[in-house]
Amino acid sequence: MAGLILWLTVLVLPLPLVMLWLGSMAGGALIIAAFVAAVYLFIWLYMRPTWFNVSADGLEIEWPMRRANFPASDIERVEEFTFRAFREQFGWGMRIGAGGLWGGFGLLKTRSVTFRFYISRLDRFVVIWRNSDRPLMLTPADPTGFVQTLEALTRP
Repeated sequence: MAGLILWLTVLVLPLPLVMLWLGSMAGGALIIAAFVAAVYLFIWLYMRPTWFNVSADGLEIEWPMRRANFPASDIERVEEFTFRAFREQFGWGMRIGAGGLWGGFGLLKTRSVTFRFYISRLDRFVVIWRNSDRPLMLTPADPTGFVQTLEALTRP
């Protein structure tokens, strides 16, 4: 997590505590605070990936409550983008999902492509183009090494 996303997380994370404090003074905000806390828990357990694993079989993404496997045979190509290069190619995007709390997760709809995305920073992205479904946008710790490893799997 870096930059803007880190600051958004720091600002938004204490929101349920602030609502509980206000609710104890004014009443009624306790239900809203509980709802916000439940949303945070859902994002942490179900939307925010804990790691990306590349093996001979392909890519596995793990979350605390689920896993997804993307076979190497389904990966068409892999590209690394800077924020500027991504925006030049795809334009601005509209997020459908969670954003600002530990990163951005869900769908990103641009003028030409809808991505499944799991990002924790905004400087460098990896896009995995798939044969069977929407492309994935990820922010692994080492984007260049990640791309090289996946490309080695998908080369004939």
